[in-house]
Amino acid sequence: MARLRGMRRTITLSGAEFVYFEYPAISEDPQTIVMIHGYRGNHRGLEAIVGGLGDYRVIVPDLPGFGESGELSRAHSLDGYANWLDQFLSELGLSSVANLVGHSFGTLVVGRYAATRQCRSIVLINPVSAPALSGPRAFLTRITSAFYHLSNQLPESIGGWLLRSPIAVMVMSSVMAKTKDRKLRSWIHKQHLMNFSDFSSVRVATEGYDASISTDLSIMAASIKCPVLVVAAELDDITAIDRQREVVKLYPIAKLVEIKDVGHLVHYEAPQQAATFITSFLEETK
Repeated sequence: MARLRGMRRTITLSGAEFVYFEYPAISEDPQTIVMIHGYRGNHRGLEAIVGGLGDYRVIVPDLPGFGESGELSRAHSLDGYANWLDQFLSELGLSSVANLVGHSFGTLVVGRYAATRQCRSIVLINPVSAPALSGPRAFLTRITSAFYHLSNQLPESIGGWLLRSPIAVMVMSSVMAKTKDRKLRSWIHKQHLMNFSDFSSVRVATEGYDASISTDLSIMAASIKCPVLVVAAELDDITAIDRQREVVKLYPIAKLVEIKDVGHLVHYEAPQQAATFITSFLEETK
């Protein structure tokens, strides 16, 4: 449904070209939603949610260095991405007007932006709300970080081959997918194989990974003054649901909704539920 109305557009910021997709609303005088995808993803990963948001004008960029977008001239840090989002929204005339939605790493980008700038509202789907370098996953995180940095030291062809290995992608996809529907699991794996390695260089992938583990939303929450909707999944492998329930109390204005029997792939396993939650939230805050 989203792809039927999607239009590819380009924008030049600081001398580099970036690609975004616009999905016009089927209703008159719609609000605008800008959605930010997760790490190593691209705009396609959010299209299933976009399909359930037909009453809104939705804009989904490929983040710098991912999908069809060019790279940043500086490091692909969290501040780099937040500053890029600021430029992007300003150029489109959407600063303080757009409702921002982020998934996974996209929640960090949206959160950093909203913590230092004025915005209308934000929706955080599977937000990264726990420190990556502490707790039970710290050891695995450090191993993964070492793997990225090793790949970055190798020739581009070899490092890129390691990071894009179908085996590595399938391991991640198999762990993250919680659905027992074989057809849906197969589709999810195909989506990851097609889109999860869509980064422009090993440097971008490594810098992006470092950005993804550099902080979490519990640190930013108190500084985010606009209304916040947290869409959390009961079986999320990145941030436990109990942690989401704790952190949501740190936002000045926030609401938590939970999705049962789903993990970190809400955008694939429960897109209609996510779209319904977003719609209800935006109606409440209009």
